[in-house]
Amino acid sequence: MRGLIVPALLASTLWGCATPSPMTWFFSPNHPEGARLALGVPGTDDLRVLALCRPRSGEIRLTVYGKRGDPPVLNLVSGKLTSRYPGAGVEYDEQSPGAVELQFHVPADDPVLARVADTGELTVLLGRRRLDLPNGFAQQHDFLSACRAPN
Repeated sequence: MRGLIVPALLASTLWGCATPSPMTWFFSPNHPEGARLALGVPGTDDLRVLALCRPRSGEIRLTVYGKRGDPPVLNLVSGKLTSRYPGAGVEYDEQSPGAVELQFHVPADDPVLARVADTGELTVLLGRRRLDLPNGFAQQHDFLSACRAPN
């Protein structure tokens, strides 16, 4: 997964920094690692969020690219629904000082994600930082449908 981020661009992924282009959601149902949903700048390897799952597994591996000091605790918010997940943070590499990957395991049937699949509305809270993500209704819906375990 480390090869997905160009180190020179990673510095701009630190939330709160200016971004040259708007962020867009990208869904790939047939990525080599499984279903993949990424939020990034089109035409670059500049990512903010990366979600992966084995289709129908019911589990999502969510990576948020942040900065040193961001707590490895994720709050997902959609409307009035909130879910909280502990995770782990790792420094990205020596070429991207201060950048970290915050990784979380989230069940695909999480109620917040169910609402996201219906509305496209998602906010991520990392400590005191609030990250309002752009709406990606169709891509988010398709990703969650691919990840959910069969009933």
